[in-house]
Amino acid sequence: MKKNKNQWMGYLCLLPLALLLCLFLFYPFINGFYLSFFSTKYGFGDLKFCGLQNYLSLIKLEKMKIALANSLIWVAVSVLLNSFIPLLLAVALNRNFKGKTFVIAALLIPWVTPVVGFAMMNKWLLEPDVGVIGGIMKKAGLLVQGINFLGRKDLALPTLILLNFWQFMPFGVLLLTSALSTISEELYDAMKVDGATWIQILKNLILPNVGNMIGFLMFLGTVWTFSNYSLIYLLTKGGPANSTYTVPILIFEKAFTEFNVGQSVALASLVGIILITFGIWYFRKMNMSKEG
Repeated sequence: MKKNKNQWMGYLCLLPLALLLCLFLFYPFINGFYLSFFSTKYGFGDLKFCGLQNYLSLIKLEKMKIALANSLIWVAVSVLLNSFIPLLLAVALNRNFKGKTFVIAALLIPWVTPVVGFAMMNKWLLEPDVGVIGGIMKKAGLLVQGINFLGRKDLALPTLILLNFWQFMPFGVLLLTSALSTISEELYDAMKVDGATWIQILKNLILPNVGNMIGFLMFLGTVWTFSNYSLIYLLTKGGPANSTYTVPILIFEKAFTEFNVGQSVALASLVGIILITFGIWYFRKMNMSKEG
């Protein structure tokens, strides 16, 4: 009886959160999915039912292939960087040394900085004529004139990937450092006494203990990076020559430039369904691995 009472109290405490999720997440998603079956004039006015026309028209879009290709590169490279480099940094930080608190605090600055401030700061740093990075490279004799990192078709996307990595990386280091702290020092000492190399310690001790956390970090990185619209829009707006044009930019353009809300919410609904399906698959796989 007491157990059931405590269970109901737990549900009652979660009720406000559930209401907020329904109000700000589920209702907008369901409403957007409903609107995707209608065409509207400039995003408002009378709704005209068009069935699957908004979805079918997405296939014919010339920019759709460009957006998908760029999004896949953007997500794949970012997730790889944000999964394994944070592990190496976390391993390096998982020991006591002088100034550790300062290093961790400094590492967290990009993550806690608002995306607008982060984007504007880097836009200034990367400015080809008066930017700090270009100025340092000129003084060092590495460059004669500045490089337009955000204005060159071959450099814009790699630059944005590195900036996205820089901002998301501290979060990964924080998660993996907490996971590494659960490994006893005695286990490290025992493997060292047995003559294990650093690679063997990483393979046989660290990875088995933090593997689930790396998987969770990859899941979060995939969802967060794929949905990351602000950084790209603030720095390049999808340019130059569509080299950084991704699916979220296409969704924004359809809604607020062309005022084609039907196509915009259709594409947003598809992205939402794919990411939700990916999340369900991931958490089911996690539960199965725990039960196994």
